[in-house]
Amino acid sequence: MMSVVSVPIQAQSISSDLKSGPYVDKLLYKTIINGEDQVQALIDGELDVLGDLDISAANTLAEASNIEISSTLRNGYGYISINCDKYPFNFTAFRRALAFALDKEAISEEDLDGYAQPLDSCVPSINPFSVEGQLPYSYYEENIVLGNYLLDQAGFVIDNETGFRLAPNGDAFDVLVESAQSSSNSVRIGQRVADALNALYIDGRSVPTDFYEYLNRIYFHGSYDIVFLGDSFNNFDVDWLAYHFASDYSDSPYWNFANFQNDTYDSWRDQLLHATEYEEVYEAAFKMQEVFVYQSPQIICYENLLPSAYRTNKFEGFVNDVNDGISGWWTNYKVRLKSEHGGPFGGTLQIGTWTIPDCFNFMITHSSITSGPIAIEGMYESLLRIGPDGNDIPWLAESYTAETHSDNPSVPDGYTRFNFDIIQNATWSDGTPLTADDVAYSLNYYRDAPGNPLGVSLSDMTAAYAVTTYSMRIEFSSESYWHLHSISYKPIMPKHVFIEIGVDYWNLWNPQPPEEPIVTSGAFNISRYVLGEYIELTKNPDYFFDAVPLPEVPADPTDTNTGTPLEIIMEVIGNASPLSLMITIPSLVVIAIVIVKWRLETT
Repeated sequence: MMSVVSVPIQAQSISSDLKSGPYVDKLLYKTIINGEDQVQALIDGELDVLGDLDISAANTLAEASNIEISSTLRNGYGYISINCDKYPFNFTAFRRALAFALDKEAISEEDLDGYAQPLDSCVPSINPFSVEGQLPYSYYEENIVLGNYLLDQAGFVIDNETGFRLAPNGDAFDVLVESAQSSSNSVRIGQRVADALNALYIDGRSVPTDFYEYLNRIYFHGSYDIVFLGDSFNNFDVDWLAYHFASDYSDSPYWNFANFQNDTYDSWRDQLLHATEYEEVYEAAFKMQEVFVYQSPQIICYENLLPSAYRTNKFEGFVNDVNDGISGWWTNYKVRLKSEHGGPFGGTLQIGTWTIPDCFNFMITHSSITSGPIAIEGMYESLLRIGPDGNDIPWLAESYTAETHSDNPSVPDGYTRFNFDIIQNATWSDGTPLTADDVAYSLNYYRDAPGNPLGVSLSDMTAAYAVTTYSMRIEFSSESYWHLHSISYKPIMPKHVFIEIGVDYWNLWNPQPPEEPIVTSGAFNISRYVLGEYIELTKNPDYFFDAVPLPEVPADPTDTNTGTPLEIIMEVIGNASPLSLMITIPSLVVIAIVIVKWRLETT
C-alpha cells in the first residue's frame, strides 16, 4: 500500500488555525511600474506588501520605520554547466577539483550582497526532497589544495614550460568560461570560475557572451566548455531528475545540457518515476543527487534569497511561504488587522505589483500574478494545497487513498487508483454545491481539451468519475507516486459553467470581471478591476474554511450574558446568514471550548 493511502486531515496533524481564513475584507493589487515609486509607496503607507524586491530596494526599506524585510530561498539557483562529452572535462577529478576550488561563499556574500547561500545539490535546499546538508562533504569553502591534489592523482601534470596542467594523455588544453554579458552578476561569477581554474594551474579564461547565443547552442548540444546558467522550478516535484541528467537524454534537445552519462545515476530512474511509496521515491531522489553532487556535471553555485517587504503598523500574521515569500497566497489568506485597528477581521490589504493581468482564463494566461495568488490560487480550489512549509495539505480533499494491484486485486496490474472523499460544505460563488462531479469533470476536461496545458500530465489518466456526491475515483494506466500531484494541484472548475463552453473552446473563454462575474470557489473573487491600474478582490463570505468571528466575551464576569455555551452558540447561529452557517462541526466545538474556558477562568 502506498504511503499516501488513507490520509484523513486529522492524520496530517493540520492545525485548524492554519486552514481558517481569510480575515481581511479585500485585497487591492496596485500597479506601480517604477521600482523607486513602489518603495516610496510602501514607506508612505500606500502599500502594505511589496514582493520581488531587488537588493538595493531591500536595503533602502530596511532602514525605514514600521517596515520589515523578509527573505525566502528561491526555488532555483545559478550554476555552471560543464561539457562532460569533451575531453578532458569527462574526468570526474577535473569537475570535482573545480567544485572544490570555486569559492561559493564569496559568490553569495560578495557578488550577491549576502542575498544568497551556497548550494551543492541540483535540488534547491527548500525542497523537501533535497539532500543539501546531508552529505559528508560540501563544496562551499574554497579548497584549492584539495582540488590540486585530485588533479595530481588523476594524472593532470603541470607543464614546466607553460605552467599549466596537461590532460592525462599529455595534451595541452584550455577552458573557455562563457557568461551572460547582459548580467553583471553572471560576468563576476564567470571570472571567479576562471580564477579558480587558474588556481588549479589550468589555462582558463572568462568571456562575456550573448546569453541567447550560447543558450541556443547548449539546447541542441553544440560545442562549449563551461557556461553560466540559472534554473527555477514552479513546484517541489523532482521527477525531472529522471531526464535532466540521464544518459538517454545526453543528446536530446533541451535536456541534459552537460551531456552527462553515468550508469549508477541511471539505475535509480525507474524507482524515481514508478515507485508508489514516498519512501522509495525519496530514496531514489537521494541517491541520484548523491551521484550528481559527487560527479559535478554541473556545479551549483548559489541559491538566491528573495526579499519582500511589509508594513507592521496595521496588519499582522504575514506568512513567509517557501514558494512565494510574503507576497503569496498564504499571506493574503492569513493576514489580519491588529486589534488596535479593530481586528482581527476586516480591512483592505494593499499589494504592489509590476503589472495587472489582462486575461482571467487561467488555462492560457502567462501572467505569474494571474496564475498565482489572484486566479488559480485565490479564486479556485484544488484537492491539495502546498502549505507554507512546502508540504501537502488536504484542502478540498477530506481524505484519500491510493492503491495498486498489489494492494487491491480489483486495480488492473500496472495501474494506480486514487479514491478521494471531498469536503461537503464547499459551494460555488453562485450558490451551487461543489461536488465530486465537478472534480471529475475538471480532470477529464483538461485531459480531453486539445492542447490544454493542464492536460499534459494527465495523458495516462484512464478514468475520473464520481462514485457518490462527495467521493470519486481516478485511475492511471501506470504506477507512479507523481500521479497524486498531477491531479491534486489542478484548479477545480464548475461543471455547470464549462459544460456550456465545451472542451474544444477552452482557449476562447474570456471572462470580463466584474461586469461578467466569474463563478469561483476560492477565498476571494474580483470586485473591481481597471486594466493597468488596479484589481480588487473581495472576501468570499461563504468560503468553506471561513474564519468565523467568536462571540464577544464580556469584560465583566457579572455581566447579564450568563447563558450556557450552547445558548451563546445558538445566538450566534440565529444572527448568521444561511450560507455562513456552512462551517464544520469541529469549528463549533472550538467555539464551545473557548467559551467554557472563559467561564472557568471568570468564576
